[in-house]
Amino acid sequence: LPVQSAITQPRPGAAVPAGELTVKGYAWSGGGREVVRVDVSLDGGRSWQAARLKSEQPVVPGHAWAWVLWELEAPVK
Repeated sequence: LPVQSAITQPRPGAAVPAGELTVKGYAWSGGGREVVRVDVSLDGGRSWQAARLKSEQPVVPGHAWAWVLWELEAPVK
């Protein structure tokens, strides 16, 4: 399964003030493969930024978790 992702913050239709925006979400994959990168576009796919993965799960050698939380700090006009 290719990596899939969902945005959890901000909520759809939320008013976003100008300045620094925090976008949060989660990503998951299939087949026991680890999520190693999440790219986020804030302009309809014209440009992409790498989100920071926030792994709160324990490290188990030889085992990859199927999901991970991510976060991106981005300027908003």
